Amino acid sequence: MKILIVCGDPSTASRILTPLREAGYAVDIVDRPGDADAALRGVHFDDIVLDLQGDPRPALDWLRALRQRRVRLPVLVLSRGEDVDARIQAIDAGADDHLEVPYDARELVARCAALTRRNGNALRADVVACGELVVDSRKREVRHGSVPIDLTPREWSILEQLVLNVGTSVTKEHLLRAITGFDEHIAPNAIEVYVSRLRSKLAGTGARISTLRGIGYRLEEPEAVAHAEHA
Repeated sequence: MKILIVCGDPSTASRILTPLREAGYAVDIVDRPGDADAALRGVHFDDIVLDLQGDPRPALDWLRALRQRRVRLPVLVLSRGEDVDARIQAIDAGADDHLEVPYDARELVARCAALTRRNGNALRADVVACGELVVDSRKREVRHGSVPIDLTPREWSILEQLVLNVGTSVTKEHLLRAITGFDEHIAPNAIEVYVSRLRSKLAGTGARISTLRGIGYRLEEPEAVAHAEHA
């Protein structure tokens, strides 16, 4: 999942970014609402976190314009607890949810995940099975039957994209965008390394990650694997 933070204060932006990245989300930051339009044109995002703690007027004007263009990307606004007027105006402008500052970082992560699920950009069900592989998007857990499989945040993000597109190809570029932000740089072969680790961890579950040379990867369900092996 990829999130865009719109926040003009660097320290506040860092406090928003840190728990989201620790949860395995790719996060980008712009410091002005006007810069968000350029970011949205170039990259697919699942959620926007819009900070209203400074002067909320530019952010609210931008949000209204976003909705007038019929962009339905989920927006979570952050505001001080006493600033009721800003929250009401944000909801009227088209915000999907709000969170009062100070907040628990776990709630920030949970609300972003919930917005993505409701918008249909995450796993279509809370629990998805592929053979004996069980992926629980609400708990962000992966199991082989009832046995937990320990994944790093980036391994989870890659598996999420593969499960979302089970049976169809996912390019390396798509996976790379899903795990990195504007300011993050990883080695050219990082996706291959993460996929290799995932293959090892998924061994025996019946689910298999196939390499499509020159294209990317595909998560195969057990029935498809068996058919390919006997074709």
